[in-house]
Amino acid sequence: MDDKQFEKLAYDELGRIEKSLGSLDDLDVDLADGILTVEFEEGPKVVINSHSAARQIWVAANLAAGHFSYDPKTSRWFDSKTGQELWDRLDAILGERLEQPVKLSR
Repeated sequence: MDDKQFEKLAYDELGRIEKSLGSLDDLDVDLADGILTVEFEEGPKVVINSHSAARQIWVAANLAAGHFSYDPKTSRWFDSKTGQELWDRLDAILGERLEQPVKLSR
C-alpha cells in the first residue's frame, strides 16, 4: 500500500469514527489533520491518529496506546499486539470513560 492509499483508508476511517461519536453525549470531538481528539467533561482525552510512517492508526487512552494495522481481507483495523479490532477497542474505552455500555455504529 502506498502513502496515498493509506491516507485515504485512514482518513475515511477517522471520519466514520468522528461521525459515530457525534451520537454520544458528554464529549467533544475534533478531527483535524489526521488527528481525532475526544474530550470528556472530566479526565484525560482520547487521541486517535493516522501514522503514515507505520501505516497504522494509533489510539492513546488511559495511559495506554494501541497501534492498529489495516487488514485488506476484512477491511478493518486490528491492534498489532493484541489482535483487537479498532472499533471494539473504542467501544471499551468509551464505555469505561462514560461509565455505560457503548456500541458505536459503523
